[in-house]
Amino acid sequence: MNQEVRMQATAFKDKQRGTPDSKKGVHDPDYENITLTFRNRDQPKGCHASPKNEVPTRSRPSSDSAQAPHWLHRAIMSLYILLALFCIILLACVLVKNSEISQELLVLKKELMNVSSSTQECQEEQKQGWSKVKQSISDTKKHIDTVKSNVQTCNKKLETLPADIVQIKTQLDKISEKLQNIQTQKPASR
Repeated sequence: MNQEVRMQATAFKDKQRGTPDSKKGVHDPDYENITLTFRNRDQPKGCHASPKNEVPTRSRPSSDSAQAPHWLHRAIMSLYILLALFCIILLACVLVKNSEISQELLVLKKELMNVSSSTQECQEEQKQGWSKVKQSISDTKKHIDTVKSNVQTCNKKLETLPADIVQIKTQLDKISEKLQNIQTQKPASR
């Protein structure tokens, strides 16, 4: 009778778990043996009959029989802890690299500012140099224009020079004739 009760209890438990019928059995490791003892009607109230042919039951954890072994939980927890430590170490490395890179970027920024200011100074000097060159060119153009006008004036004078020379020559000839006339008249008057 005890065996019938035990099998009925396991069948009820299998129905609740939803295990397939092929795994039903007393010797199945996933199968929990539940022993229920009932007192016979013939026995007094305080006495319990010990079951005959009782199979020793293995002690199992209170959780479901499909649960993984305890060492597997520890191994998985250790892996999670190692993963967390790896992430922390990786994060620390990233932060250190980030600070190094940010320092390098600051140095580069300072160098770029120096290059930028040097470039601006060079551009200003170049602008000043070009303005001086432009001023010199305009001054030179003015001097060239002045020289051209002087050359043109001189050319005009040179064009009139032969006529002036001829006129001076004619006047010199007249003066020379008058002088000869005067000289010739003086000795006669003596």
